[in-house]
Amino acid sequence: MAPNQPFKNGSTEPREIIPGPDLGTIKVGHQYICECRISRMLTERRLDPAREANYRLQGIQVIESTREALFLPVKTYNTACTLYHRFRLEHPTPDYNYTEAALASLFVACKIEDTLKKSREVLCAHHNLKNSDHPTTPDDKIFDQPSKVIIGIERYMVEAINFDFRVRYPQKILAKIVKKVLGISEDDPLGFYSTAMKMSLDLYKTYAPLKHSSYTCSVVIVQLTALITGHYVNEFRSLDPLDWHSDEQCVVEVMLDLLDLYTQHGKVTNVGSCYDLQTFIDVQISINQFVERTGLSRYLNQCRECRSTIPPPTPSDSPMSLNTPSATGTSTVKRGPKGLEGGTTRFVFDADEATREKKVYDEHTKDEFEEWEEEYEEPLPDLREDRRHEPRGPRGPRGHGHGRGHGRGGFDPGWTPRNRHERRRRGAGAGFY
Repeated sequence: MAPNQPFKNGSTEPREIIPGPDLGTIKVGHQYICECRISRMLTERRLDPAREANYRLQGIQVIESTREALFLPVKTYNTACTLYHRFRLEHPTPDYNYTEAALASLFVACKIEDTLKKSREVLCAHHNLKNSDHPTTPDDKIFDQPSKVIIGIERYMVEAINFDFRVRYPQKILAKIVKKVLGISEDDPLGFYSTAMKMSLDLYKTYAPLKHSSYTCSVVIVQLTALITGHYVNEFRSLDPLDWHSDEQCVVEVMLDLLDLYTQHGKVTNVGSCYDLQTFIDVQISINQFVERTGLSRYLNQCRECRSTIPPPTPSDSPMSLNTPSATGTSTVKRGPKGLEGGTTRFVFDADEATREKKVYDEHTKDEFEEWEEEYEEPLPDLREDRRHEPRGPRGPRGHGHGRGHGRGGFDPGWTPRNRHERRRRGAGAGFY
């Protein structure tokens, strides 16, 4: 009940509570995403996973080649790949051109990692890679419109990651593990560390960095490098994942993700093109046998019931060809509604704070009702009283006819005295008028 507010004249009246503004839609940034959610997002949009994997690899190749042309550090590459993966999960392939999204990811990553590059410089580097016979400079007019498109995609990309710019770098932990186990200095006679660094770049061509921590990824890289190269196998096999803030289930999932990449798309990777395909297949078979023997699952927190309720993708809903450029002068990504009912979208970094805010807001906006039961006697109406208001018939009041104008007492609204005389005239052959 509203509190009573005393007025100057001494009277008290209930004060009306004015509702405040709507809380809107709250989005909280998350660092990790599980495989079941990734599969669900792709299946709900009716996208083919194999085709989406090809488009994902093509975008990462654009980022990798452009980064090398601009001499950007590895941390910028890690951030760009993370942004690109998250943006693709929020916006399916038909909404944008993968080349523009890859270049926009690299452009935003340069801002996040403080390796500033203008959008024209990123576009010029990519253009010169494709057209090495006719190189140009960033101030060329051909980059006017593509630069506007990249800046337009930048806004949607920042919203796709919920303004959460935290990115992990497994290369630092990788160097610590190798140094602790082998004690290798700057000299690497067997090329183990260089192969491991190449594999760390290939890791970002999968969704593994989005699903697991840097410690898990680093442990997987050193163990898989040892299995493929055949060097220091016993040293790295004895590593306990629990000592590096991980477990066997997470290590197995990331390792199988990397092996799937090398066996299916080995030619587009840095390590897959240096070794025989049979080597990766043999390692994958041994890992699968280990999974069956220990009772582990392929993915962490795998839910079969959720996947069975989603309809399978259909070939008719295939995405558009990514070879066609976007419309000139427009951004290919369409902006969706703000929240469920068109309210304000707010981005919060602390999930606990968002939950507390929601509880406080509900206390002032929820409607409280009281229910009770009351019994009372309802009088029945008298049917005879209702019949008194019926119209009188031509043969007397309230006759008992069974139709309009049929029988005694039936009321015929179209009856007139002339009709009565006309019946007599037709029967006798003559009339009164």
